[in-house]
Amino acid sequence: MPRISIVMPYRNAAKTLPAALASVKEQTFTDWELLAVDDRSNDDSAEIVRNFAASDPRVKCFTNDSGGGVVGASETASRAASAEWLARMDSDDISHPQRLEWQWQMTLDHPELDVIGGQVEILSPLGDGMAKHVEWVNSLRDPRSIANARFIENPLVHPSSLMRKSAIRAVGGYREVPWAEDHDLWLRLLEAGAVFGKAEQSLLQWRDSATRLTRNDPRYGDVFRHKMRAHFLARLAPVKERGVVIGGAGPIGKTIAQELLLRGIPVKGFYEVHPRRIGEKIHGAKVESLEKFGELWRDAVLLSAVGVPGGREQVMELATAGGYEEGEDFWCLC
Repeated sequence: MPRISIVMPYRNAAKTLPAALASVKEQTFTDWELLAVDDRSNDDSAEIVRNFAASDPRVKCFTNDSGGGVVGASETASRAASAEWLARMDSDDISHPQRLEWQWQMTLDHPELDVIGGQVEILSPLGDGMAKHVEWVNSLRDPRSIANARFIENPLVHPSSLMRKSAIRAVGGYREVPWAEDHDLWLRLLEAGAVFGKAEQSLLQWRDSATRLTRNDPRYGDVFRHKMRAHFLARLAPVKERGVVIGGAGPIGKTIAQELLLRGIPVKGFYEVHPRRIGEKIHGAKVESLEKFGELWRDAVLLSAVGVPGGREQVMELATAGGYEEGEDFWCLC
């Protein structure tokens, strides 16, 4: 039985598969199997994988028989995996030759970890937004910072991950949801107490392209990201028991408030710097000046929902000074 099972769904990836497969073949850690799942490709992708498998018995070919989609393909591979540790990889990315070696060493050095990511580099970036996201995600390295950032954006690049199969199965595996399936999996794992970490090394060249799901599928957009945040926030015991106060009465704060109210969570008030918003009521909750921060609604869980540059840092500074503890009674959402 191999120590690591590599999970690679693919669909119409004939242009990028050869480089992705070559990066698997070149791994210095050799005790692996590759489970490549064809998600209804209509180009030469399946033939490329079959030819690759013919030269290496560690490669196993599957087709997605669940009706199509990355969720079904990922589930097909993860269920068929022989190893306890699953390395996720996309068909358009390139793994560093020592990726699996470094991640396997982390499983030995840090047996408490359930999910292990690493630093990533961008291949062919399409604008500054992706670069800023990668800079942010690479800054999250220890279990606490990853867990605390779970509601801001996806805190760990999915195709860079090495995951315990038992942990994945314990939370129900990959599932069809209205929002991003990888972020959903991380949130369920963190909710269940899984511990995330990251290798210090750069493990993956992560390709940006105009056809990426994150650029084209509405499940990865802001509307459904807000619904996902509210869904998981509403399951936290402190939020259910004490309600929330929201730092920021702009579009993000208003949307989060509405989504939480729909899930039965009391929104006790808002803090805001914009003078025109102060004194208003949003969904029945009053908007107060930041000058009153800490004087009102101190029993509620504080949510930072300020979308302007520097807003998160400002609320974090106030929260720290006010005795809030991030990850307990204070969460950043953007």
